[in-house]
Amino acid sequence: METDRLRLRPMEARDEAMFCHLYTDPDVMRRIVAPLSADAAAQSFQSARRHNAKDQPGHRFWAIDDKGSEEAIGMAALLRTGDSAELGVMLRNGWWNRGISSEAFVPLIDHAFLGMGLALVYAQRPDDDHALIIDRLLGRFGFARTPDQVEDKTLCRWELPRARWLIRRAPA
Repeated sequence: METDRLRLRPMEARDEAMFCHLYTDPDVMRRIVAPLSADAAAQSFQSARRHNAKDQPGHRFWAIDDKGSEEAIGMAALLRTGDSAELGVMLRNGWWNRGISSEAFVPLIDHAFLGMGLALVYAQRPDDDHALIIDRLLGRFGFARTPDQVEDKTLCRWELPRARWLIRRAPA
């Protein structure tokens, strides 16, 4: 999948160092969950690669490459459960606040509904001051905060149902 600045490609063996860096970096993980140990990150990478190798569209993981430098700058994932998937993007420090996540969301959301046939895409994160920034980011794509869908009240959840995506995607 490509955008003007980005190439999203299925995670490959060469992406292990980048993947492990993201999951073990305290700055990257600060607003997600506690950083993983190096061993846990390596195991998680192998699990991601196994998911990508399956024919059936389950969890999917992509490396995000900057087209200009051809550098892997982060990763994206759709973590499927039934007919829904959690959307996530993690970027290396230095690539934040450049509109990368917003740009990556376009092909990822299209892939979720068209390629994977999902009924719902959602995002979750801790409910803190940063959640207001996520409100604005996800709101551009039609996601709505759904506090009634979260058992753990320390989390925020945003949902984009297929029907809302189709309406927003339809030509005016």
